Amino acid sequence: MQRKFVWLILSFLIVLALVLVSCRPAAVEEEEGKVITGKVTEEKEVVTKEKEKAEVPVPKEEKGPQYGGTLRPISNVTAIEPMSWDPIDNRWKVNYDAGFYMEQLAVGDLSKGPRGTGEFGFTTYFGIPDDCLTGELAESWEQPDPLTLIYHLRKGIRWQDKPGVMTAREFVADDVVFCWNRLLSEESQGRSFFTFVESVTAPDKYTVVFKISESNPDIMMVFGYQYYTLMYPPELVKAGIDDWKNAVGTGPFMLEDYVRGSSQTYVRNPNYWGTTVIDGKEYRLPFVDKVELAMIPDESTRLAALRTGKIDVLELTSWKYKDTLEQTTPELIRTRFLLTATVFVAMRMDEPPFDDIRVRRALSLAVDQQGMIDGIYGGEGEVLNYPMHMVWPESVYTPLEKLPESAREQFEYKPEKAKQLLAEAGYPSGFNTELIVYSAFGEQASMVASYWEDIGVNCELKTVDYATWTGIWYGATHRQTILVGTGAITPYWIMDKYAWQRKNEALQNVNEPRFNDSHFNELVWKAGDTLDPDERAAILKEANVYLLEQVPFVMLGGSYNYHYKWPWVKNLYNEINVGCYRPQPIYARVWIDQDLKYKMIGQR
Repeated sequence: MQRKFVWLILSFLIVLALVLVSCRPAAVEEEEGKVITGKVTEEKEVVTKEKEKAEVPVPKEEKGPQYGGTLRPISNVTAIEPMSWDPIDNRWKVNYDAGFYMEQLAVGDLSKGPRGTGEFGFTTYFGIPDDCLTGELAESWEQPDPLTLIYHLRKGIRWQDKPGVMTAREFVADDVVFCWNRLLSEESQGRSFFTFVESVTAPDKYTVVFKISESNPDIMMVFGYQYYTLMYPPELVKAGIDDWKNAVGTGPFMLEDYVRGSSQTYVRNPNYWGTTVIDGKEYRLPFVDKVELAMIPDESTRLAALRTGKIDVLELTSWKYKDTLEQTTPELIRTRFLLTATVFVAMRMDEPPFDDIRVRRALSLAVDQQGMIDGIYGGEGEVLNYPMHMVWPESVYTPLEKLPESAREQFEYKPEKAKQLLAEAGYPSGFNTELIVYSAFGEQASMVASYWEDIGVNCELKTVDYATWTGIWYGATHRQTILVGTGAITPYWIMDKYAWQRKNEALQNVNEPRFNDSHFNELVWKAGDTLDPDERAAILKEANVYLLEQVPFVMLGGSYNYHYKWPWVKNLYNEINVGCYRPQPIYARVWIDQDLKYKMIGQR
């Protein structure tokens, strides 16, 4: 099951990694008590680890919620043209575009985030802990056995009324079955990723039962909030689902206008079912009348729009612009966070000389990894951000300083010891190798080659185009080494990526170092069969440390990024997503202090 799923996710991780390749604590005072995912520094801007966020008080807004106004967020994602409006189309961006008016069975529980208990920051594009999920279209769910997941739907949710498409009616279990049967049909581009689904049935009007062929701890993500799983009515398919003018769903907004290459406009759904509680009072959602997304591919133009108040929220931008924005627009509220993305060199462990751990250790010790973080990211990064991500709890993630020496030493810069290890492995004069690289990672690749040259390893850089690079990466067809930018979704998913397929080795893929270790495989298989989350976490933590000890990668780290908003944007606690590329439930809870906006820039 999981092997097919890896292919589905990795293409989306590439998008994230490329965004972050080009991306120090801030001097601008953050809103008091705001929570930022990152590493503790000498400045008070950053609060580290999801579990620590609960200790940070969240301030109450000085005014109550206000209805009306227009919210204008922007990001690297909004700059990209919608690729499709059909959820079963194999296009990652549909979750962002159609997610304003379509919903899913489950969603991230914002009360577990920085506005509430602080258990999770919601600053990642993927992978929400199961205990930080809540129902969206589903009211609750249960898993009576490892191969069965049952959703109980909310009653009274209605599809939006759309003249020429459908008349508003109740959302029911048969709608879920319809969407999934269509996804599993021959016409679906995503069908091959869900071959593990045996059946989706509706025993009654408000119950949906999923049956799968192999147990998987990520089952809640797969069926609850993954790509391809936005819900839509059969009437929309009949009318033409990929025509934006027919857009209809159950969500907080409705698609009003789409101008190719220019903008997308969503308006408030006056009959939306969702509510939120603020200071003990319940409010209907959404608060804003309109959400406008401008397609601005050029980052400098996006920054200019932010400075002038033409946009309200900048979801993601590089650390490079921090100082400039501080100087030009100190009023902006800034948050630093670390996404689940990193850059590393993978070495083929099934081919000489990389089948010798001494060689792999030597190549890692030869690279000044922290020096690269300082040089490329201005110190705004972390070396150990993969395979487990540092924002995950220590029940699965082991910090660098807590790793055993056998794993920790590879992150130190010891070129003389690297030469010694090469000599012990039979390469006293070094050897020749090649590194496959995509141009976006050219700076990192050049620095790695230079470091390796210092220990006698002559590295030829083979820069290829994007399509060639992804083809080599996906198929693990590089002969020696490849430089990769990618990230992690869930602790189980990332460990399973490097565990050999239990039932069908032909499906083994996207395992860059071709890592195949019997002890590691057994650990991950055991984790996959373990239902108790604490026991599973302990197994995955052990597997992660063991994997690092085998040195399949030379880690080059990942960079911090920044989120900006104007002070008039209220009830936004710097969350980015509550699903897979789905910020819409967050934006449904945002309101605009229009008096403050007028006072600051003379506009409403």
